Amino acid sequence: MKKKGGRILWLAYLDSATPRSKGRLLPKSLAVNRPTLQEVAQALEKLGYKFQVYPGKRYPPLWYEERLQGYVVVESSEKIHVLAAKVAAVIREARS
Repeated sequence: MKKKGGRILWLAYLDSATPRSKGRLLPKSLAVNRPTLQEVAQALEKLGYKFQVYPGKRYPPLWYEERLQGYVVVESSEKIHVLAAKVAAVIREARS
């Protein structure tokens, strides 16, 4: 999904506990277990992207999941799959 000035990166896109049918973009081998908005923001900073965080919003298909609350708008023209894979890799690296 594209928003003015960038790509929307929902937490559900990166979460290994979210099924693909509900919005996960990455295969389980690349996804992260229960990512937080803070981890995503730190990963984007480390990668050098400009972004804005929106913490109070819920991913529409999983509106009842509080742990997936929030999204980030990243100023990039990259495809969302590529961006999500980069962010997940940085989060996995930071956790280990």
